[in-house]
Formats: sequence, C-alpha cells, structure tokens
Amino acid sequence: MPHDPGVYRYLDSSGTVIYVGKAKDLKRRVSQYFRPPEQLDRKTRALVEHIADLHYTVVETEEDALLLENNLIKQLQPHYNILLKDDKTYPWICIRKEPFPRVMLTRRYIQDGSQYYGPYASVQHARRLLDLMGSLYKLRICAHPLTPEQIAAGKVRCCLNYHLDKCAGPCEGLFSEAEYSAQIDEIRQLLSGRTRQVMGACREKMQTAAAELRFEDAQEWKERLALLEAHHEREKAVGHGILDMETYKLLKEKSLPRRIEKSEKVIAQLQKDLGMTVPPRHIECFDNSNIQGTNPVASCVVFKDGLPSKRDYRHFNIKTVVGANDYASMKEVVNRRYSRLMAEGEDLPQLIVIDGGKGQLGFALEALMELGIADQVYIVGLAKRLEEVIVPGDPLPLFLDRNSSSLRVLMQIRDEAHRFGITHHRNRRSQTQTVSELRSIPGIGPKTEEKLLKHFKSVKRMKEASLEELTAVVGPKLAALIGSIE
Repeated sequence: MPHDPGVYRYLDSSGTVIYVGKAKDLKRRVSQYFRPPEQLDRKTRALVEHIADLHYTVVETEEDALLLENNLIKQLQPHYNILLKDDKTYPWICIRKEPFPRVMLTRRYIQDGSQYYGPYASVQHARRLLDLMGSLYKLRICAHPLTPEQIAAGKVRCCLNYHLDKCAGPCEGLFSEAEYSAQIDEIRQLLSGRTRQVMGACREKMQTAAAELRFEDAQEWKERLALLEAHHEREKAVGHGILDMETYKLLKEKSLPRRIEKSEKVIAQLQKDLGMTVPPRHIECFDNSNIQGTNPVASCVVFKDGLPSKRDYRHFNIKTVVGANDYASMKEVVNRRYSRLMAEGEDLPQLIVIDGGKGQLGFALEALMELGIADQVYIVGLAKRLEEVIVPGDPLPLFLDRNSSSLRVLMQIRDEAHRFGITHHRNRRSQTQTVSELRSIPGIGPKTEEKLLKHFKSVKRMKEASLEELTAVVGPKLAALIGSIE
C-alpha cells in the first residue's frame, strides 16, 4: 500500500463493507490492524477476524480523506464503524421545529421533528456555514417560545442581537413569520447544496432594486451575492453530498482540474490586464468605514488563488487620525499591515487593491514607499462610480471590460472588504453608543456597566425595568439614576 493519505474499506467474505477508515498514511495505518491478537483490544480483534478483503482510495489531502470517510460511512453504514466509534460524534446543523426556527450546531440527532443536515466531517466546515447564514440572514438565537400568544402578550423583549442588526426582532412582532420562513427556506436550499438557485434569486432582487432606484437595497443584495459566490466557490472546492468511491474518483478526476484551470485562467488574465510581471496569487484589499467621522475603522481582506482566505482577514481601529480623513486613515492601516507582516517574516501580496480613487491610492503608495516595499508589490485603486482601475503614475484610469473575469474578481474582493469593514463599524458604533449612554451616569464605571449589560442585555431593557429590578442589580442609588434616563 502507498504512504499517501486516503480512505480504506474492510470487506467480509460476502463482499459487504464492514468498516471504513481514513489515514494520513495508508500503509502505516492499515498495518496497525494486522498485529498479534494480544496487542489489539477486544472490538478490534472482532473486526479483524471478519476481514476478507481490503479496498482503498488515494486522495490528495487529509481533508479530502476526512470528507470521503464521512460520506462513505453515511452511505454504507458499516457495522463496525458503530461498534468502534469513540466518544466524538460528527456535528449536524439543525433547523428546529418551532415558531421562528433557530438554526444551530449540534452533535445530538434527536427525532423531534427538527430538520438535520450533515453530519459534517469537520466542525470548522459546519461553523463556516453558520457564519455565512448569520451574515446573510437575521436569525434569532434566543430560546424563548415565540408563539403568537407570547408575542401578543409582550412577554419577550428584543435582546442585544436586535440592536446589533443581527436579528430582526420577531419576539416583539417586528418581523412576520412569513418573512422569517422565507429566510429559512433559503437556508434549506443552501444546506442542500442548491446555492445557485439562491444566488439567482438574490441577483434578481438586486437588479429589481437597482431598476427601481433603491440603491441602498441594491447594494445590500450585491453584498449578499458576493458572500454567496464566495461560499459557492468554497463548496465546489471541498465538495459535499453523499459520494461512493467511483463518484468520488470521477469528481477528483474531472472537477478539480477544471477548478484549477479556471483559477489559473483568472489569475493569468488579471496579470495580463494589469500589466503585472508576476501572477497575483495573493491579493489584499483595504476599505475605510466611518459615519461623519465617528468610530473610524478599516478592513483588510485577503484572497489566495482566487478564493477568500478568511483566517487572514484583519480589522483596524484608526489610532492616529482624528475625524473623517479617509486619506490619512488609509496610509495608517497600510503602514500598520505591512510593517507587521515584515516584522513577522510573512510573505507580501503580489497585488494590493485600494477601495477608492487617486487620493486614497496616493496615500497608500506613500506608506509603501516609506516602508521601502513599493517596488515589491503592485498596487491599484478601484473607484466605485465607474469601476475604473487607477494605476499609480498613469494619468488615465484603466477601464476593464464589465464582463471580464479580471474586473469581476477585483469587484468581488472590494465588495468583501466593504462588507467586512461595515460589519465591524456597526459593532463598534453600537458598543460606543451603549457605553457613552451608561458612562454619562455618575457612579457607573466599566464593572457596573458590564454587570448591567450582562443582566439586562441592552440599555432599552434597563429603561423599561422596574426600580425593584434595577435595585437588585446595582443598589437603590444607581437604580434611581438609571430609572431617570429618557
């Protein structure tokens, strides 16, 4: 057997698969079963006694082996996989059977009428899906029974997630069950692998909003579409569904070299269109976010080989710039980003994209020159109005074909940087507003503020609380002051 990652299957004398396992090194792992019986535990001895044949599949990576093992176990239900499993169980994504269903990660499959998707071979994969749904939809996470009677009686109040714009507030009747169900239907499609249908519906809504001059709505749908496209590319890369050995081989032989070829073509075309001397396999994009100069932040998103590398994304709180100065803010974050990469000995990107025109690009270029790396990276600006590419030293902008893969990937990374930055800015703004409102009360410091928010979840609920409830948390003196907040 080869010293490669893969999946092995043990068969009994009737040709039935009785055990499926994965291995980083097939030869080393399989050889561990065929040792003197006294060196094996009782259950493994029982398995080995029934082995009459062995099949194996070589794959490219350990992750591929994990996915194939999980899919084969789900399909074949081998007898000894149940007997030999350890305490760890694979995670599922569950859509609860309840009014305004919660979507949650679980390792327990309970036949309670809820819908389960999975199991997933990797908990990181399942969490990525949940993160995506949290970005796309406004879902509740509370465990309150949101029956019509409960909502009508006003027994439940909106929590902090509502104020952070992560939940639409169905608990107070601010979001109808029909609207919420529409979200859940789309989530079912995503979890069933029908991402293209969801993307098509999203694209139609974006185009309709633009035609009706509802540009803010159109931008929101555009950001959703970018998230879905990134998810779709990732799903194509890792694969999903139930695969047998032949299907898996066919997928590896056909779809992976397609996928690689497409990525290579996009990178090569971008290199040609921008006149770069090296292919831009590592791209980073910067975006500034502030509203009237408040809570200025910036974001940096990273694409590698044409796909988002989310573990490399970074947020920046602007430290040295006062007010809404996008130019100086851009210089600060570019300087901080690459001075840190250089100090840590990390690789620099081949291409840097700045969300903005000549002003932002000029200040970003200044930062690179001060760091002494302006000749080591290629930097461009992408102006939103006409989606023109600004190249340093060129008096005229570069207009790429609107349907070109080069412009699409530049717009995708720019839109992702904008989405990532806006999310961080909203969170900071909400935190700042909450803190400033509480800190304006004499006698409330960080510890008291933390205690209040932990108990009441939001300033709104504090204002609505009775004097007795407030007194139980902070005492009568502060309770009276908080009760006087308008």
